[in-house]
Amino acid sequence: METSELEATVYAGLIADEILMGLLPEGAESVFHLQAPSDEYPRTPIIVYSPISDVPVLHADNAEELHRVIIRIHIITVDGAYDEIYRAVKRVMSELGFTRVQATPIAGRGKKMLAADFRIVIGG
Repeated sequence: METSELEATVYAGLIADEILMGLLPEGAESVFHLQAPSDEYPRTPIIVYSPISDVPVLHADNAEELHRVIIRIHIITVDGAYDEIYRAVKRVMSELGFTRVQATPIAGRGKKMLAADFRIVIGG
């Protein structure tokens, strides 16, 4: 599976989860790939997912057999109330076969965010 296919799987998994979609003001329209909309975007909280790493981990017969991909998910809020959304995201990502690597709170531009990294090894 290529990283672009994995990204599509992550998006499908996130928007298919009824609990998670119920926590976002516009449901699937609150989930973005690579980049959040402009600062004036009125709907929060939102989720932005993007690959941050794709590294080969196993070669055999001069071919890449496995690669490790890390997907970062930003939960962007105004008030920092991202706990329920984070729990839902962790559950969805676990169901997709990812392992959580780390989570970091971030504040900036009048927003409070949580950046969470999830790792998976694919191929074979």
